[in-house]
Amino acid sequence: MTSVYSVVKYKTTMPNPNTLYANTFVDALIACGLRRVCLAPGSRHTPLVLALARHRQDIEIYSHLDERSAAFFALGLAIGSCEPAAVVCTSGSAAANFFPAIVEAHQSRVPLIVLTADRPPELRASGANQTIDQIKLYGDYADWFYDAPLPEADPPPVALRNLRSLAARAYDIAASQLGVVHINFPFRKPFEPTSDDMLEIDRSAPARFSALSSGGSAELAALLTDDLLSRRGLIYCGHGTCRSDAEWRALTPWISRLSLSTGYPVLAESTANLLGFGYPFNSATLGFMAAPVVDFSQAEVVIRFGAPPLSKPMQDFLADRELAYHIYCSRTGEWADDTHGITHHLTIDPNSVSQFDWNDIPPVQFQDWRSHMWKIWQISRKAMAEEIAKGDYFDGAVLFDAIDLMPLDSAIFAGNSLPVRHLEQFGLPGAKPPFAYANRGASGIDGNVSTALGIGAARKGKPLVAVLGDITLYHDMNGLLAIKRCGVPLTIVLLNNEGGGIFHRLPIREFEPAFSDYFFAAHGLDFAQVAALYDLNYIRADDRASFRRAFSESVGGTTSTLIEVRTDAAADLKRRNDIMAAVHENLKSLLS
Repeated sequence: MTSVYSVVKYKTTMPNPNTLYANTFVDALIACGLRRVCLAPGSRHTPLVLALARHRQDIEIYSHLDERSAAFFALGLAIGSCEPAAVVCTSGSAAANFFPAIVEAHQSRVPLIVLTADRPPELRASGANQTIDQIKLYGDYADWFYDAPLPEADPPPVALRNLRSLAARAYDIAASQLGVVHINFPFRKPFEPTSDDMLEIDRSAPARFSALSSGGSAELAALLTDDLLSRRGLIYCGHGTCRSDAEWRALTPWISRLSLSTGYPVLAESTANLLGFGYPFNSATLGFMAAPVVDFSQAEVVIRFGAPPLSKPMQDFLADRELAYHIYCSRTGEWADDTHGITHHLTIDPNSVSQFDWNDIPPVQFQDWRSHMWKIWQISRKAMAEEIAKGDYFDGAVLFDAIDLMPLDSAIFAGNSLPVRHLEQFGLPGAKPPFAYANRGASGIDGNVSTALGIGAARKGKPLVAVLGDITLYHDMNGLLAIKRCGVPLTIVLLNNEGGGIFHRLPIREFEPAFSDYFFAAHGLDFAQVAALYDLNYIRADDRASFRRAFSESVGGTTSTLIEVRTDAAADLKRRNDIMAAVHENLKSLLS
């Protein structure tokens, strides 16, 4: 794979959706390197067969009369060539006849890509003829399974990018893991193309993958070409970039030197755990605060670590921009690209890196963009602190104060829904911020109390704070038993907005009475009684002075305390918006 992502371009009128989807996927799969395919007769896989037939001059296509032989022949192609081979069939028992060859491929670690056609969702589990359950049909014998989306007539660009990245991932998993990949394609009739289906073949690879190198970052260094370094860019560190003190010691000087070598500013989320300690990393809050002021449109390169951005402006930026380089550096080969725009996918172990990896790449001469971002961050931090001090206390200010007051070597767990967003937006780090944790894999509110206590148990003797919403605490009240049972002291900061405060940020808030009845989850719970039940100290603190006093007395102590802050969701949202508007105005006046 030698070229970076380019936008798929189709001409004339809208084609048969099946044709569009099949060609988009197949073009990308062949651009990634597929050279050998086996087919068996049928009907429902017609879009895939015709898409492959368009490439008959570029690839080898072998036709077989039955699926069992086709699959074993494809197995032989993969063994003999040491490259992934594909096998394609129609729906129903045809797919089941692939099974013996798939078992052999799995047991022998032979790279095989299995493409099965399937009935659309309305025909599944309906008694329709020739319809079987093909979801994860091969069980654990397939190293990766994906049920492809049903083709639609007018798909958004991200849907087509998804198909192209799906092809790249399929080929990479088969090739790098020597495994079996099964992709299941549902198609509705008609399967044949129309006379208007004039699709150009896209021969550009959607993404380039790279395995871990002995040097840890050799692949990334190789991408820092004159072309890349001549462009404006960003380094973005999402949730989970750094997970331990050892990783922090390796990553921070390495990323700092990468920033110097490129001239790109570093935007790091709170739970990336790279902020502070004297390194010039901008909090990703910058993207949240300064997006209306900073012209991000000039950026043509993003080098990304960790999970996809929590910051909505950064999400929108990645979704809307066609970047010249979108380099994602994973820690274990995981995929983290919900906009399907990655051009290069690297695997880099955080513990294997060294700042000396960049010795051959001197700092770029012009650091204006990097310095500009750092200036904006400093202005924003000062303006936000001034605005928080002026008006009514609100939930975002609680996170601002908690981070400000936490002692050295402490940790904070931010519950999902609003607390983790407040940590990102208002928990501005000082010189030595706490280690920040959150359950951002599935982002559920379940089990947050227990997760926080588990973190505390693993960090014995170090201060631990959990900032949770009322519904999140209610959801895992059982977990509070572990405070005494397992001996984990904890300061809980409860942001009680009487349930469902985050839904005030969504359009559903305009739909009454359904919003109040079914979304705004009022509960009337008395959390003082919850604290008493689990033998916790309880403090009610609804203003800034009382919160800062209660928090300072509790954090780092040997007993556990529940500090409840009662807030109003609608008023909190207005306060947050007013502060952001003031910060934006401050930035405009100082930068003009």
